Amino acid sequence: MSTIKAPPIYKVAAFQLLFLLLISALAAILAGWVSAYSLLIGGLISLIPGTLFASRVFKYRGARAAQMIAREVYRGEAIKLVLSAAGFALSFIYVEPLNVVALFSGFVLVYLAGVVLFARLIRSPDNS
Repeated sequence: MSTIKAPPIYKVAAFQLLFLLLISALAAILAGWVSAYSLLIGGLISLIPGTLFASRVFKYRGARAAQMIAREVYRGEAIKLVLSAAGFALSFIYVEPLNVVALFSGFVLVYLAGVVLFARLIRSPDNS
């Protein structure tokens, strides 16, 4: 058993979801429903595969698990890419009307929110 603490994956995912809901509500007020649900879909395309990837990669910890961690990185990244591509493809095929700028904005904003929060949590002395 490793004494290395697990990163706060689910805290970051919960923050990303809350952030996504907030910016989607703001988009609904300022830009309309099409932009709001396009932003929401784009954010979910980022959030779901990213959280799945992180949960797979950080399942194992410690030097003894290095080979398993490396294997999970490759598998997790492949799954993440397939799910992201499928999410975008399904959005372009089935969602009509779709605001493409809002879709990609949601994807990027949720990703960046996760990166920023994760970096802040890792730096803080009590990242429990």
